[in-house]
Amino acid sequence: MRRKIIYILVCMLVFSTAAGAMASANMVTKPKGKVTGEMDYSHTILGEYCTATWCGFCRYAHGALKNIYAGGWHPFYYVSLVTDVNNHAMSRRNEITSTGYPTLVWDGGYRKDVGAGSVPAAQAAYNASIVACGKRAVADIDLSLDVTWLGPGNPSPEDDATNVSVKTDINWTNAEMNIDVTVDNNEGSQYNGHLHVYVTEVVSSMGWNDTGGKPYTFAFLDYAWNEDISISQGSTWTDSTDWDGKDYNNGQGDDFGGITQNNTMVIATVFDEDNDDYSDETTGIVAGVDTDPKTYDIYFGKSNPPPKVSSNQSNLSYDPGLLDFDTKYYWKIIVWDNQGASTSGPIWEFTTRGNEVPYTPGDPDPENGETDVNIDVEPSWTGGDPDDDKVTYDVYFGKSSPPPKVKSNQSKTTYKPGLLDFDSKYYWQIVAWDIFDYTSTGPIWSFTTEENLPPNEPSDPDPEDSATEVPPIMELSWTGGDPNSGDTVKYDVYCGTNNPPPLIRSNLSRTYLDPGKLESDTTYYWQIVAWDSQDVSTTGPIWHFTTISNQPPDAPSISGPTSGKPGKVYNYKFSAIDPEGDDLHYWIEWGDGEKKEWIGSYNSGEEFTLSHTWEDKGTYEIKAKAKDVKDAESDWSILEVTMPKNKAFNFNLNLLSWLFERFPHAFPMLRYLLGL
Repeated sequence: MRRKIIYILVCMLVFSTAAGAMASANMVTKPKGKVTGEMDYSHTILGEYCTATWCGFCRYAHGALKNIYAGGWHPFYYVSLVTDVNNHAMSRRNEITSTGYPTLVWDGGYRKDVGAGSVPAAQAAYNASIVACGKRAVADIDLSLDVTWLGPGNPSPEDDATNVSVKTDINWTNAEMNIDVTVDNNEGSQYNGHLHVYVTEVVSSMGWNDTGGKPYTFAFLDYAWNEDISISQGSTWTDSTDWDGKDYNNGQGDDFGGITQNNTMVIATVFDEDNDDYSDETTGIVAGVDTDPKTYDIYFGKSNPPPKVSSNQSNLSYDPGLLDFDTKYYWKIIVWDNQGASTSGPIWEFTTRGNEVPYTPGDPDPENGETDVNIDVEPSWTGGDPDDDKVTYDVYFGKSSPPPKVKSNQSKTTYKPGLLDFDSKYYWQIVAWDIFDYTSTGPIWSFTTEENLPPNEPSDPDPEDSATEVPPIMELSWTGGDPNSGDTVKYDVYCGTNNPPPLIRSNLSRTYLDPGKLESDTTYYWQIVAWDSQDVSTTGPIWHFTTISNQPPDAPSISGPTSGKPGKVYNYKFSAIDPEGDDLHYWIEWGDGEKKEWIGSYNSGEEFTLSHTWEDKGTYEIKAKAKDVKDAESDWSILEVTMPKNKAFNFNLNLLSWLFERFPHAFPMLRYLLGL
């Protein structure tokens, strides 16, 4: 048994070791001590690290690269190609045909390490690949870089801008550098190569982190150069460019205007087009050391040169306050680094826009002098501003001229004065203001409201005039209204069995009314009088209708048990509905000869409960009927109830009683059968 356990453990160990080897791909055992020894490297090696922020194993590769670089064991640089957040990194990854994540491509493809199972395993593999690259024979070229951080740039407003808003902040960036690159050909023949100059962040500030939460290091942003070069024997190729992070982006909407000098590293390499595009030389340079953070002095004003208005501020914007219209302003930024060195930007200038007064309010509605205007009118006008400034309006409105102010600082071009008086002249005027208190005043307009007309004659009665068979429970309704739009109307309602009918409701604002329960088989008369807000009335005709003859109640409903035991009390519920809503009396028969009589009264639809006991075995019929206050009787309702016979038992009851007393919780089935 012991041998079997040992065998199983050995198999598990072998399987786990093989799985680790597969995950680590080309990994080899980490050597003890430094791997450099006294080795003479033929050139500085380049590692291009293909990764993504979502890649789980990539954090091991990243950790290994950081350890090797920090240890200074080899002359090498690496560039992190974070492909999921940078389209330029993805394009480069496709060029070097990376087959998975993570992948380290050394010297343009001379060696590739795919996968990473742990930091130590990845570190061992990368050390071996760097050493192998360092033993390669390479072309005899020299590569050098020079980086100078420039002063402030990207002014906003742009230099020489015109028509600038008087409410504007000035902004700038400090993300521009001058990059010089030089390649010397020491070969005895022409050299053909391809130059890459990568701009990277030493520690990513873009939120590009590995799955361990560590920001990617030497994260590739974009190229300063990506081009072929040809250098004749013994000659030099050189070029210079100004690279501004604000002008470059990751292809996904994020520019690099926030890079800082201390955190920017430029890495250059030359690939040999005559030797499988392997790298012949690499170099790198940090744009600045101990130069951040930066502070700024701001010079701003109407004179040239402008006066200083702010010192030693850290943010890249300045609010000069409300500027003057149609005025030229000059401004300049001086950058101070952490060593006390300064760089002065150029003097920029811009001109603010002019300002015109708002448009004069016009196009009045109602038109000036208009008559017969509805009393619920909502005057409107047109406005706006030639400079597209926000405009507000003061409204003057009333029966006098000039009219009084009734509303200030409103943004909409309408005004609702409420219900106006009939046959009256109103004056109104609008004053427009822009946000800079420039104003324009419209003319005084006037209009005259309509004369008052009587309310519409009430019509469309429901029930219809002369209607018959009308239920005694219903609503009266009609059509009303007023020819003057906006005028309010109220109604007096007359209704009764006399002609003319009596007043039953006054000052009603709706066009319907519940007159209450009416008598059956009775003629009713009704009439509506409409009143408007000016106490002008219109009287409608007298209508009449006849209610339906009295109808008997519905047959009662009976609910309760349909079987039971003689001698036991049972409850039963009864209810019935009367079409006229009359109160009801009930006649109940239990089927056992008990005395019968009318009981009640109960409301129509009201449910009540009665109790009854049948003493003998048998089948009984509960019968019920209802009658209304006019003695109209319903049909019978019947519920059949069965009472089974008590069973007789021929045994000693004294013994049974003793058993039940002695064992009160025993014999449940017997107790059930005996009805105890």
